[in-house]
Amino acid sequence: GHLGRAKGVGSVLDLKVNAYIPDPLKPGELVPRLEALVKAAQAVTPTGLAATLSRPAVAAGDLKSFPLPALLHSLYRLRRDGVLVVALKGLTRRVFFLRGGPVNFDSNAKQDGLPRFLRERQVLTEAQEQPVVEALASGLRIGAALADAGVEAVGEDLLSLLRDFTRDRLGRVLAMREGRYAFYAGDEFSSEVASVDQPALAPLLEAARKRMPLRVVAGALKAHLNEYPVRSADFGRDLQAMALDTEDIKLAMQVNGRIVLKDLLAHGRAELRAAYTLLWFLKLTGGVTFSATPVATGTDLLSAAAAPDVIAPRKRKSLPPETAASLREEAVRIITRSYFGGLGLDLAADKEAVERAYHETAMRFHPDTYAEFDISDLRDLLEQVQEKLSAAYRVLSVDEKRRAYLQYFFSRQEVVGRATAINVDAELALRRGESAMKRGDYKAAIQGFEEALSLNGSEPEYYSYLAWAKYRGSPGPLMQRALAARKVLKQALTLDPYLERAQVIAAIIEIDLDDAPLARKKLMKVLELNPYSVLARAALQKVVK
Repeated sequence: GHLGRAKGVGSVLDLKVNAYIPDPLKPGELVPRLEALVKAAQAVTPTGLAATLSRPAVAAGDLKSFPLPALLHSLYRLRRDGVLVVALKGLTRRVFFLRGGPVNFDSNAKQDGLPRFLRERQVLTEAQEQPVVEALASGLRIGAALADAGVEAVGEDLLSLLRDFTRDRLGRVLAMREGRYAFYAGDEFSSEVASVDQPALAPLLEAARKRMPLRVVAGALKAHLNEYPVRSADFGRDLQAMALDTEDIKLAMQVNGRIVLKDLLAHGRAELRAAYTLLWFLKLTGGVTFSATPVATGTDLLSAAAAPDVIAPRKRKSLPPETAASLREEAVRIITRSYFGGLGLDLAADKEAVERAYHETAMRFHPDTYAEFDISDLRDLLEQVQEKLSAAYRVLSVDEKRRAYLQYFFSRQEVVGRATAINVDAELALRRGESAMKRGDYKAAIQGFEEALSLNGSEPEYYSYLAWAKYRGSPGPLMQRALAARKVLKQALTLDPYLERAQVIAAIIEIDLDDAPLARKKLMKVLELNPYSVLARAALQKVVK
């Protein structure tokens, strides 16, 4: 579908019939024909990518414990050709490897595609993205597709973008913590898939820094904190494949076997996350080994024993005042708001969004993120934030706990003002409708409000939302939309004749139909019942104008 091709039933309508079964429930009708078709399909030798994927997977498993970084390193060491496939529900991502290095990526999700990446990089505009998608689906190469869209990207510039795309999307794959993976060996796909060479191990370090939780990286080094890391022979051999930048090389040069790991992490030539991820990366790739005692290296080789080096603690800088003020304000907001509000999420957010928001927010407010600064006056506040975020994650990531929390949340909210008992699923559907309204997606908004009514048709407030969505988003002239909205409002006012939102919407419709006196009359009736009605006062100002 993301390539513009037909989906579902539409995808098979053009296929020719190869069997007819009068009654599939009749014994001896369905099974023999299926067996014949399967045998015929097996007799055809697959080629290209299909041949690679037709073999049994040489490695497979669950993604919960982040197994892919180790697998990627293994593929590099063995110089394996093949396809790594990861799947989560309806999402499928594939990474193609030649000689142990990642050379291409594809996905069935539009947001994973190259056009979306180029739009994120501002190479494409929103208007140019879809034509490029369609051009690629028609078989054009990316250079030609970009040229047709009026974008000039050729030669080394285009190759650089393709390398960045593959590395970025591979980083998403490496950091996945849900779903399953399988690796299929073979290079038959190479004639069908364009390949772009790049440093094979570099995506590992980039994924750890951008996407993997620090606790996972730190956990792999925990057992070595009191040991002495030293560069191995593999470090020099793999340096080109690692593609370390200058700052990483400076820290790597401090890994001399005479500085204990915990001091190197805390006081070495890198901030804490960069240091942790680099040492994790070097440990994973065999670039460092660990010793219980200082290791003699360089000029110390002739010595019987090496003396440990001591790194003086770095003097912590003062946190910029604007950063400190922003952190304090955001921390107070997180602590005082609901679990959803603390994570910056809508009530209808799914578990994947909860987990993503938790890791991103927890990392941003973790004291270790500001290890190079003096945050003594903020530490207690940041630790309270971590406690609040952990509690939010524990509750919102478990369906039963999440539902109980929502029931409690809705029952405590005075602003809900429902006439009937709270129905959690209906309230969530209403929130989805509200979010769609804010995006201007009236079709989705109407679907959300109608779903809320199907779950709790006795709640008059839901009809008000549906009426407004139909009035604003239904096709047709003004009068037709007004009639559709009035029909829904009638149902709302039948359930509650004094429903404020429904009366204000009815008045706004009269304003748009140029019946200001009737609109004023309706709004004054609302204000008699509630002199502090913000909705009615705003609408009345429109009448006055």
